[in-house]
Amino acid sequence: MDNIARGLAILVGAFMLFMGLSFWFALDSAVAGFAIAPEGVLGRASIRADVGGFFAGTGLLALLGALKRNAHYLEGAALFVGLALAARLLSLLLDGPAPGGVPPMVIEAVMIAALLWARSRIKAG
Repeated sequence: MDNIARGLAILVGAFMLFMGLSFWFALDSAVAGFAIAPEGVLGRASIRADVGGFFAGTGLLALLGALKRNAHYLEGAALFVGLALAARLLSLLLDGPAPGGVPPMVIEAVMIAALLWARSRIKAG
């Protein structure tokens, strides 16, 4: 069971790290999938820092948790994805539903569940 938990955390971590690297090195194609339009050099830098940093940091936490068998890293990754999901719910309340807004929320909820399940199977280091 430990290997399955670690495998799930590695999948989440690899996906998130890939997304982060996409925002860093393939910004134009990455923003297209998120309906984000960078405005000038500062906008591009801000997206790389804020969005890319979020994805890469979350991915690294998940990978560290899986590879080091440390539940604390998995908790951190789940917290960040949970904050993203909370922000989407806030946007839903404040701005109303967005076209295509549900699939990312489902993906985030599944990732949170996977990370928390993996955390429960891996002892805190």
